[in-house]
Parts: sequence; structure tokens; C-alpha cells
Amino acid sequence: MEIFTGVEILCPYPALYLEDIKAVVIADLHLGYEGIMAEQGIFMPKTQFRKEQEMLESIAGLKQAERVIINGDVKHEFSETSYHEFREVGELFEILRRRFREVHVVKGNHDNFIIYVTRKHGIALHEELTLGKYHFFHGHRMPREAEAEFLVMGHEHPAIALYDEIGVKEKVKCFLYGEAGGKKLVVLPAFSPLAYGSDVNQVPKSELLSPLLRSIDVDKLNVVAVSEEAGCLPFAQLGELRRFA
Repeated sequence: MEIFTGVEILCPYPALYLEDIKAVVIADLHLGYEGIMAEQGIFMPKTQFRKEQEMLESIAGLKQAERVIINGDVKHEFSETSYHEFREVGELFEILRRRFREVHVVKGNHDNFIIYVTRKHGIALHEELTLGKYHFFHGHRMPREAEAEFLVMGHEHPAIALYDEIGVKEKVKCFLYGEAGGKKLVVLPAFSPLAYGSDVNQVPKSELLSPLLRSIDVDKLNVVAVSEEAGCLPFAQLGELRRFA
């Protein structure tokens, strides 16, 4: 589904394709989450990495992309990379290097110490990245000034809360897109199947995670929900969804 000219959501996945730079963009993988939870005594099936691998294989088959950009939070743990994360992140990088000519990682707030893994696997690591008319930043800080038409970010893990006729709530990941300070903005949902994130149609603007989103009129951003069951679901602007939340 095209949201701007040459900017396409790769339905039904939480991934973006940028035609003019032949790039797939994803964010917020949070690898190693299950292992970290197990270390804290919370045991859950280790399904996330396998699911993300499956999605990446499917996405790679949709377009003739030359590069992939992970827009922050490859891993989950804030502290020094654990064994679980080190292994999973290394496997991910090897998969991506086989599928794409270029692999770029933009550093997120969860990516402390990731340089040890990127350096080992020859992966380009950036604080922020500008390619063509696109500026990529994770979103936990305001972006630096850049000569770019588009801002692309993650971090917020946007989702919308939907209710059925008997009031049962379902959370669905979503993209946000529109204008921000004279530039076009795209906010990616989390790629992790375990990280659904913020109900942006219910959370007050002051409580959003990203300082950029807190600084703009988020109610004017457009919403496209994504799910493997339903595909891409365009909704009204966020302000309209807030009225019915």
C-alpha cells in the first residue's frame, strides 16, 4: 500500500519499502526478549526470532531490494549484550547479509553495546542515517537537522485499540504518517511480534514516548493498521480515532 509516492507499506508486514533507494525499513526487533525474561524467572516460548526470520524471508521475496535498514532497537536488553542476544543478533545479521547488498543499523535506545556485534559481522552502525531524501532516526531523541524530505522513525511502537460490539478490546499495530515541521513523517510499528506498544488513539499526547511526536499535532497523522490476518487497514486521522476510543 503506497502512502507517499514511492513509499510503500509491505502489507501485511510492519515493514516499509522505499522504491528510489531500493530499501526495506523495519524497526524495534527487540531480539533476546524471551531469554532476558527467563533470566528474571518469567518463562515464555522462544518464538520471536523464528517468527521474525519468517517475516524477513517473506518480505525479501516481495521486492528486489538492495538494502535493509533496521531503524533502532535490534535487541532488547539495555545492559551489556547477553549470550541470548549476541547469538540471535549475529544470526540475524548473517541472514540479512545473504539477502541484501547493504545492511544498515540505526542505533536505538536499547542498542547499548551493539557495536560489538555489528563490528564482528561487518554491519554499518549509525546514530542517524540520511540516504537520498530520507532521514532515519530511532525516535527516542529529536532528530538532528538534515537535508531530507522524509523523516522515518520507530521507537513509539504505535498500535490502535479497537473494540467489538460487546466491548472486547483488540490491539493492532499501525503506521502513522503525515507532515511534521515541513517534512513528511513515517512512524513504523514494532517488527517484534511481542511488542505491540502504545495505544496511540488512547494515550494522551503528553505521554507518548517520542519527543518528536509530543512536539507536533499527532492528531493530524494518518493511520494504517497492519495485521497478517487482515492485511493493511486504512483508518481516519488519529484525532478522529481518539474521538471514538
